[in-house]
Amino acid sequence: MNLSAKASLYRELAKLVGAAFHLDRALEILLGQQPSHARRAWLLGLKQGLGGGLGVAEAVQSHNAAFSGPLEVTLISAGERSGRLADAFSHLARYFEVWELGLRQMRAALVYPLVLAHLGIILPEIPALVTAEMNGTEDSPARRILIYVLVFWLLLVLVAMAWRWVSRRGTESAAVERWLWRLPLIGAVRRHWALARFAQVFHACLLAGMRMTECMRLSGEASHCGVLRQAAEDAARKIATGEMIGGAMADVHGFPLIFVHSVQTAEEAGTLDREMNSWAASEMIEAQDALQRATAWMPKVFYLLVVVYVVYRIFALVSGYFGEVSRLQEMI
Repeated sequence: MNLSAKASLYRELAKLVGAAFHLDRALEILLGQQPSHARRAWLLGLKQGLGGGLGVAEAVQSHNAAFSGPLEVTLISAGERSGRLADAFSHLARYFEVWELGLRQMRAALVYPLVLAHLGIILPEIPALVTAEMNGTEDSPARRILIYVLVFWLLLVLVAMAWRWVSRRGTESAAVERWLWRLPLIGAVRRHWALARFAQVFHACLLAGMRMTECMRLSGEASHCGVLRQAAEDAARKIATGEMIGGAMADVHGFPLIFVHSVQTAEEAGTLDREMNSWAASEMIEAQDALQRATAWMPKVFYLLVVVYVVYRIFALVSGYFGEVSRLQEMI
């Protein structure tokens, strides 16, 4: 399922479960709406798991692993254990809505630079194309244009594949994630989303009454961030020895200092659950703002690269023209 489909699914589940519908009845209602193939498979998987005596989170993890990630399983598990399953579904719906909106804006913003890139490939070849047609030569520039376009798209695919691999490595490796955090525009998006996921899961785990070490580890895993995953694991070991949560987070590397200070004061005041909920909401807003900034600036960077390429092609064309003129003059 894509992000939009997930947002819609969790929104409908939150609506029905929040209205005191039993989950089995909610699944029957949603299955009766002629859902898409992926949505139907998810609903049937959950229904099958519940019918086999599994809990909601266990059913999602065992029967819908192809559709659901660690964040979903953790939030659903915490919501189930705390009796706030509707809230867990609402959190997931809001998360996927915001994420899908940002990606849709970024894709829309990249359309214009892609069009310019193709124009940058084709326009410098038009004079040569006209000349070839007039002279009837077999070496048509149309072949070169096709090759350039294919190479351009091959490079885009390779860059996308490389980024996907590096991004996945960042979810496991703290060193890779720190390097990604240094990237302009993109780094801020990754930092804020990771902390939003961490705080959101930690809040849900607190409401479920889980042990602090379990809250810390589950939140680190659900953050999809190598830095926070490692920091959470280190902090959990310190908490297991009797150290306070805020003190353990301050002793390890990875958590933002202002976040650590907020946790320390909230822990002393006994308002840690509200503090985590507040951080989850604010970091999600910050992540959306960072994504919008990236959406505004990345097309401009792409546009600049296209302009540089077109200028280079123009100079190469003019240089080739004067070179040909000079060669003809020498022959005369």
